[in-house]
Amino acid sequence: MHRYGRLLTPRASRRSILKGTAAAGGASLLAGSGGKPAFSRQELGGSLTVWGVVSFTEAGDELLGQQMRDWGDENGVEVEYVALPGSDYATKVATAVESGAVPDVVMMIADLTIFYASQGRLVDLSDLFGELNQLAGGIWPSLLPHVQADGKTYSIPMEADVSVMYTRLDLVEEATGERTPPTTLDELEEIAREVTDPPRQFGIGLTLGRAPDTVGQIQQLIFADGGTLVDESGAPALASEGAVKALTRVKRWWDDGLIPQDSPSWDDSSNNTSYQSYQSAFVFNPASILGYLEQNDPELLEDTAQAAFPSGDAGAFPSAGTWSWAIFNDSENVEAATELIRHIMQPDNLQAVYEEVGGRWYPAYIDLQNEPFWAERPAFEDFPTILENAREPWYPAEGTPLLITQLSAVDQRLILADLAQAVTVNGADPEQAVQEAHDAMVQTFEEVASNE
Repeated sequence: MHRYGRLLTPRASRRSILKGTAAAGGASLLAGSGGKPAFSRQELGGSLTVWGVVSFTEAGDELLGQQMRDWGDENGVEVEYVALPGSDYATKVATAVESGAVPDVVMMIADLTIFYASQGRLVDLSDLFGELNQLAGGIWPSLLPHVQADGKTYSIPMEADVSVMYTRLDLVEEATGERTPPTTLDELEEIAREVTDPPRQFGIGLTLGRAPDTVGQIQQLIFADGGTLVDESGAPALASEGAVKALTRVKRWWDDGLIPQDSPSWDDSSNNTSYQSYQSAFVFNPASILGYLEQNDPELLEDTAQAAFPSGDAGAFPSAGTWSWAIFNDSENVEAATELIRHIMQPDNLQAVYEEVGGRWYPAYIDLQNEPFWAERPAFEDFPTILENAREPWYPAEGTPLLITQLSAVDQRLILADLAQAVTVNGADPEQAVQEAHDAMVQTFEEVASNE
């Protein structure tokens, strides 16, 4: 019996999986729990197209694609995996849906699952989730509101998305005499002022482009300074003292030259590049930078800390999300698509991908945190606590399918990114800009509700 609950033939090395010689051989004929038989080669066949978001590591993307192709070879299914940039991924998915040329299996980011499930476009994967949730301690409960609605599960979390603050400890030491990351946004700003030396070096690598990363970072800042996106009833509540305070903070950082001047043109990979090229002392990002440094820059790795998002005037409120696998109703091979997800969601297969990705994707399964790759890296020791205490974007309301769909539409329209650009690039008054963004949220909420 496999240690995470699946019957397997003896497992080859993770490197051999990348070469196409492991995990798939013999294993794909068994399902994820209880030895339930999968479909036979004669029953499957056909082809599958799978879309995902790049992991920022070619080896990780290749391994994930190879696992899919190996499973396909075993089951007579031709599988194509396409890894796409995250910056316009939601737009590409929307275009595919509208054109009727949607892939069979799609990696869902942010809250796209509930957005499309509310339109009746996704296959109910509750049975598959029930099987997989018996493995490796189960999937983190904090991820489930992003994939479940009305008692059904519409996509399977394949990772836990946890954002942190990357810190140049050498620059912090230069400013404070200590190699300790700041724990508050005020402390961060003080250090940033000491170490900013344009055009070579900036203190705060905040993303300001029209990209999902900007949305997430601005949301974190709003929460930290006491704002929320909605009120207890689920109505838009962006126009608040906390949001104005957060955007005033962002405007001050920009006006005082603490943020790189090209940040308004950044996409989701640009803050990685800014930190990795020694341009920024602090950036906010999921754990992709650590893996890059381990592979490419051990000196910068020695001077890097992966710390929790700092507290604002209201406190620290960690956020977490998930990227997950869904099947659109339009797929002509739903059975094969389901079996493919079952295969790549086996804990050992996932852990192999996590290690190739270098930590960018934290485990969706609770017990995988105990794998040496994670347990022996102090940089990840706070991640379980973050996942246990994460604040949802719809706080303080209940995350109903309608509300999550409305917030997903707000994200897709990049309303918070436009807000950030209004107060920085356009020099708008923060209170006025927040009110305009609030009004845009109200309009978006009304449009979504009218289509229900």
